[in-house]
Amino acid sequence: MFWHLFYYRLKVLLKNLPLIFWTMVFPILLGLLFTAAFSNLDKAGLLEQSPIAIVSEEDTSEFETMLATLQTEEGNLFNVTHLSKKEAATQLTADQIMGYYDFDHDTIELVVNQNHMEQTILSEFLSQYLQIQEKVTVLLNAGIAPQKIHAQLLATEDFITESNSRSFSQSNFYFFALLGMTILNGFIWGLGNTNDQQANQSANGIRICLSPRNKFMVSLANLLASFLLFYLQSLIVLGVFHFVYRVDFGNNWQWIFVLVAIGSLNALSFGTLMGNFSSKISFDQKITIGTTITMMMSFLAGMMGTESIKYWISQHLPLVGKINLVNLISEGFYQLYYYQSLQPFYQNLMWLTGFTILFFLSNVYFERRVSYDHL
Repeated sequence: MFWHLFYYRLKVLLKNLPLIFWTMVFPILLGLLFTAAFSNLDKAGLLEQSPIAIVSEEDTSEFETMLATLQTEEGNLFNVTHLSKKEAATQLTADQIMGYYDFDHDTIELVVNQNHMEQTILSEFLSQYLQIQEKVTVLLNAGIAPQKIHAQLLATEDFITESNSRSFSQSNFYFFALLGMTILNGFIWGLGNTNDQQANQSANGIRICLSPRNKFMVSLANLLASFLLFYLQSLIVLGVFHFVYRVDFGNNWQWIFVLVAIGSLNALSFGTLMGNFSSKISFDQKITIGTTITMMMSFLAGMMGTESIKYWISQHLPLVGKINLVNLISEGFYQLYYYQSLQPFYQNLMWLTGFTILFFLSNVYFERRVSYDHL
């Protein structure tokens, strides 16, 4: 009997083309727009070689040698020229240089007229250089030989070990958030199940309530049929993102499949709970409420260019991020891609699993208490 119910529920769901469009085709089309919009996003913030100047009548070769250690993929980060103070001020005003260092006896002053990344690097470099200079002065006053100090400064020790960590990708972040929203949109499948099971919502619900079949078995068959189709559908979306749109998800595919499975079951249980909790509201109203909740969660998860809000929440209101289902799913993809340790992912998955169990048990509670005055 169970497999009979399961089989026919599959057939019913496969014929629901609007449902399949909004939960599979639409996210794929939205991903195509993301690909077009974010194709050059990761290149936008790359630093290019910038011109700066040094104003000095002294020998600044040591300072320039240290400045040359700031490198980009194309070579030195800064192209240094020597100018007079008047020439440097003129070129700075005309934005021909990013800034200039003014050496005046024992002091070094950085002069800039903007506050961008390049100017911040110049300021930080000067701060580090002055700290090293102060240390050298202290060591000389302590009677340590200049040759020994010079040898210690030249001696470098590599504390960097090779790792498998990945560079940050802004476009990946948005695709992860889009996947979180796509999976949570599976709540519509759960709503459809409850709509077909409740006698005050549909003719199918009346027939089911009048039939001698066990109501829990009917609900379980509907849930598993929906889960099977929606899980496969989510994997199709994942495959299109990876193989067609070239979104890199890392190498932890076994955990990605687990994350999609638990996220799909969570979304279905969430939708079923919405249907059971608000049994007196029409189906269209439930979809509107559920879509509003999903979009709000997506907004707080950073999908709509609101990643700064997501980071602020993670720093100041972490519990809000833990109860945001879209954030839990998208954060799982993020952690599997960027983090070397899977411990944060395990904790994230436990929260998602906990909500799934809570939704399922709540559904059992509500469905056991359902009764009708008349049919």
